[in-house]
Amino acid sequence: MRKSNQTRKVFLFGVGAQKAGTSWLHEQLHRRQDADFGFCKEYHILDAITLPQFEHFRPRHAAPWKWRTWRRQRFLTDSSRYFDYFSRLLNKSSIQLTGDITPSYSCLSPETMAWVRQEFDQRNIATRVVFLMRDPVERILSQQRMKLRKRGELQPDIERNHLLRTAHKLRQQSSQRSDYLHTLKALSQVFAPTDLFIELYERLFTEPVYEQLCRHLMVPYQQPNWSHRVNESRSTTDLPDDVLASIGESQAAVYRGVADQLPELDLCRHWPTASRWCR
Repeated sequence: MRKSNQTRKVFLFGVGAQKAGTSWLHEQLHRRQDADFGFCKEYHILDAITLPQFEHFRPRHAAPWKWRTWRRQRFLTDSSRYFDYFSRLLNKSSIQLTGDITPSYSCLSPETMAWVRQEFDQRNIATRVVFLMRDPVERILSQQRMKLRKRGELQPDIERNHLLRTAHKLRQQSSQRSDYLHTLKALSQVFAPTDLFIELYERLFTEPVYEQLCRHLMVPYQQPNWSHRVNESRSTTDLPDDVLASIGESQAAVYRGVADQLPELDLCRHWPTASRWCR
């Protein structure tokens, strides 16, 4: 007999976005006594299985595997193991919440999202979606700074030139990870509004929004660590207007589309960089 949503345990289906607070959110939820997110934050199973551009997340057979890689490979070989794994985590009497927060799941098709919902529904587990969006211009800046920092190249002149090249590429072909409109459309085709938590990164670190998130996940509110931000990339360069304008032009359709679909989010207030350059 199927349980009601109020009594079912919860799988958090985290679909992004990249550089929008997902690592911080995972850290806050995974440390709860009533939550267990398993051995990964980003499992990269659903994208590696269904999207050719993410096949690089499949382990290479030539390389020596760590135990986490071996476990992921078992999920990739037999996807039922992926769903059964989270079901087993929730079988613990003390655990109410589990999940997989992989930002590239924002690129998944409606068919894949429906598959996820159906698999957990069959296991009497409620699927609750979390989709966090960040100012698209700021998100791209943060993402590119992270890449440069990892390469030891986060210097003003290199950053300016790199961002101009990035903006040119985005105008030629948009990045799927930046396509909030695709994600919103796919989610709306599969999930009821009550199953969706769609919020802004810029509003996440406030008590009212975090309380709402806990209610959505059907767990009691627990004070998070507000001061600790994970993988945050702050600007060390005063970018010229032509760089910002070029990136803004590449994100104009995304900004306008989200503003039209979700006017209650007040993007002009919370996405000041985008609102300046994306009109």
